Amino acid sequence: MVDANKFILELEKFPLAYTCLKNYVEWLCKQATANLEENDLIFFLQKQNSNNLQQLEKCLLKSQQLLGVSKQQFCSIFGFENDLKTIDPEKIHDILAEPLLVVDLDKFGFTQIEKLPRFIKHNNHRLPNADFLAQHKGFKFAIEIKTIRTENKPKPEIGKLTGNSMISSWWCTMFQNNIATKIEDKNQRVLSQLTNALKNYDCNYTMLVLYNRRLGSSGLMSYERYREIISHIHCKYKESIDFYMVKNYFGEIVLLYPELPDIVNQ
Repeated sequence: MVDANKFILELEKFPLAYTCLKNYVEWLCKQATANLEENDLIFFLQKQNSNNLQQLEKCLLKSQQLLGVSKQQFCSIFGFENDLKTIDPEKIHDILAEPLLVVDLDKFGFTQIEKLPRFIKHNNHRLPNADFLAQHKGFKFAIEIKTIRTENKPKPEIGKLTGNSMISSWWCTMFQNNIATKIEDKNQRVLSQLTNALKNYDCNYTMLVLYNRRLGSSGLMSYERYREIISHIHCKYKESIDFYMVKNYFGEIVLLYPELPDIVNQ
């Protein structure tokens, strides 16, 4: 068992991150089977990496401000209180992806961003729901974010190649397969989430955000290849998904496809 006090003392310097992550850090340090060396949050706390933690705090505060909720509401709607209780080191990135997306949407001109509940109640049934509602120039969007997790076994290091060097452009093939898996997983649940939100909230469009944490494709793919792959996926699922946004491992928005509508809905 690891003493969490030193991590908590470092986390206290960042009030919103502290509110969101304190219980998780304390819980994680009590888990005998947890590999703390694989956890990026623990790594930053251990190294007292103030730059990264300050940037996280800044983004979380901006997200909270845009949503117009209290600290406790913020923690609750994004699952910081319950969903983080796992030793899976990638789970922290899954959870953080949603509040950080709020900031990204704001940068791209989206307004009235709202975090949605997980389910829509309809005729005594619970229908899977999208993650967000947001408006862009008068059009309402139902938005779902999916994280494509980093390569593992072994976990790659930044700057080192990973993948099958015998296959030409393996990183493109991998990325396209990753997207298809995310969409087809659980009986195409993501399509149900977007369609349900589209109908229930009278939206104009749907958008799937792909947070690509694969180092291979993030480090090697060009804008043109991203566009080519997303164009192919778009054609295949155009009945349910109108727009795509792609973030890479480094948190950069590398593609928004196709172009957003620019005519204000009267």
